[in-house]
Formats: sequence, structure tokens, C-alpha cells
Amino acid sequence: MKNLKKLLSIAVITAALAGCAPVISKDTLATVDRGIKFEDVVKDPGAYTGKNVVFGGTIINVENTGDRTVLEVVQQGMNSQLNPVYTDESAGRFLVDFPGFKDPAIYSAGKRLTVAGRVKGSLEKKLGKGTYRYPVIEPSEHYLWPRRGGYEEPSIGIGIGIGYTHID
Repeated sequence: MKNLKKLLSIAVITAALAGCAPVISKDTLATVDRGIKFEDVVKDPGAYTGKNVVFGGTIINVENTGDRTVLEVVQQGMNSQLNPVYTDESAGRFLVDFPGFKDPAIYSAGKRLTVAGRVKGSLEKKLGKGTYRYPVIEPSEHYLWPRRGGYEEPSIGIGIGIGYTHID
């Protein structure tokens, strides 16, 4: 019985730690300079060209150009899993330049994205009545997060009482 409790404790701790692991592989994260802040890249993308970074945020636009897909992303801070955290603050926007076709029905506005890759430089595009200089990221690895509130995300509930769910 004592060994069973010990084994159960180890299983629970292992599962908890696995749930907290970043969504980008260790190999890719080993190539990333975690000291590079998004704010600095926005100010001077040219100074960081060729550097590997990891950024996250919410997709606001998808543009397919035949052989490429460019996602426009509003940057957000990330938690320990590299999950973009919903806040009313952002240090700016960036573009993710994917080779090939990414379906805009899947990579849709409002979904969160974590991307690790190389800074390619910058691109000026119209934004409102002005122009904006976007840092451009060439992805080596990325993770598209499921929408919040859906059944795709695991959840744990602990409680006592009666629950009621109404589905239309």
C-alpha cells in the first residue's frame, strides 16, 4: 500500500509537470535567444535580423499569396507554457511568414499563436491611415492554441454539490 501511494504521487507530479511544459520543443527553444524582448525587436527589427526568437499573440489577419501565408499577430506576453496571455496591453504587431498555404478557416482571426523562428527583418504596410513597420518572423516551429471556452482545452473541476448545464 505504501508503494502504491508513492507510485500514485509520482504519477500525479509527472502529469502536473507535463501539463506545464512549453508547447515549443526543447530543441527549438535551445536555439532561441530568450533575452531578446519583443519591444526591442519592434523598435529596430534590422538589429535582430537572423536572431531566433519566440513570440506569442492573437491573430488578427490572414493573407494567402499563392505560395505563402502571412499572419498578422498582435503581440501579447506569454505564461510559462508560452501561451499568449489575454491582456489589454501589447508592445505591437508582427508578421509570421509561412511557406505554403495555411487555411484561414483554421488560422483565423481571434486565435492565439505561439511561434519560434528567425527574424527576417521588417515590412512596412498600411495600418489605418498610416503605415506600420512590422517585424517579420520566419517560423521554425509554431503552436496554434484552441479557442478558449471550447471543449478542446483540458479542465479539472473539484467541488461538492449539484451542477446544472443547459445546452441549446
